[in-house]
Amino acid sequence: MAKKLFYLDELNDCWLTAREKGIDYAHARGHSPNSLHNDRKDMLYVGCEMQDIGCFDPADIDPSIFNQWRQYTMSDKNRAHKSISEKGFKKRKEALILLLKGNHLSKQLEIVRMHRSIIRHEKLDYWNEDELEAMTNRAIHVFEKGPEKRAAAVAHFINRICPPRREDTAQLKWQYIDLVENRIQFPAKKNGRQAGNFIEKRFLPFLKQWKEQTSQYVNGDVYVFPSSMAQSSGTTKKSRPHITGKTIAKHLDYIRDTTILDDGSTPQKLSGHKYRHSFAMLALKCSGKMKFIAKVLGDSVATVEEYYSRFILNSDHKAEHEKMTRKQNIPISSEGTAQPLGLKRHSKQLPSANQLAIAEGFRLYEENGGRWGI
Repeated sequence: MAKKLFYLDELNDCWLTAREKGIDYAHARGHSPNSLHNDRKDMLYVGCEMQDIGCFDPADIDPSIFNQWRQYTMSDKNRAHKSISEKGFKKRKEALILLLKGNHLSKQLEIVRMHRSIIRHEKLDYWNEDELEAMTNRAIHVFEKGPEKRAAAVAHFINRICPPRREDTAQLKWQYIDLVENRIQFPAKKNGRQAGNFIEKRFLPFLKQWKEQTSQYVNGDVYVFPSSMAQSSGTTKKSRPHITGKTIAKHLDYIRDTTILDDGSTPQKLSGHKYRHSFAMLALKCSGKMKFIAKVLGDSVATVEEYYSRFILNSDHKAEHEKMTRKQNIPISSEGTAQPLGLKRHSKQLPSANQLAIAEGFRLYEENGGRWGI
């Protein structure tokens, strides 16, 4: 477990009050419980770091203080002695913006908004089709031969069908899975969108067996992964009817780490979240429509375009490229042909007389000759 570096009792009255108003503002905007948790955490980080550089009131923020704060958090001189990324700083900045809005500090808000975070995604990691299929075969073997690890196999099946975020997987309910119509559809906790997809027939028998098994446990008739079936870790802070996202991550890691590919190697050591990346990238390679991918992932089409499609050129791109670069029918030299030197010939074969006539709307009759048989 990471060492705790920020404490609420460190904040002075100015930052403590400002943080409370910022959280109230975020709550009024309709932030989800998970988002509010992050708001509280990130505003605490901001307040402590601002005090570290000598800013004891958010009303004192000016361009110099903002730049000093940014340099401090993104250097090895911060509390963790490890610089945060541009993406990490963007989260800090968004928390500060909420705090300033909640305290009606418009001048300071303008200063913070002047900064533009430049986040470059140079590479997108994902499993290829061979790796995913090998992991699926391993999950099937685990389900059939290792009853104590069936939950891990089912977690993999779910992520092959319709890869949810790990918290959504942990809280998945049986009412979201229709084993008659062969489909799954559930609300994504992050944004409320309805993610969904059809279930491959090969996964149906395993899901049906798993449902029969879970129904014998407390809350197993409601949740796909009831906590009553899991071993107690001793670190759970509160009682839950389902397992945690952390447990889902462990299940997926188990399938990945125990899979052996045909060449004797193992799949790339990627996190469970990469099921989402893998689905999107493989669908794009097969020219899957962005609207379909967005529906399965519970994302917007804009998100698919921004985070996935820019990494790939698929058959649709190739077709458009060939359309644009198709050679025109231009005159070329007759050298090397039966035509006299100096004459030009067409690079593309010209249509026959019959083709020209048909194109003009006429028909030729051999017996009578002439157009329209006249």
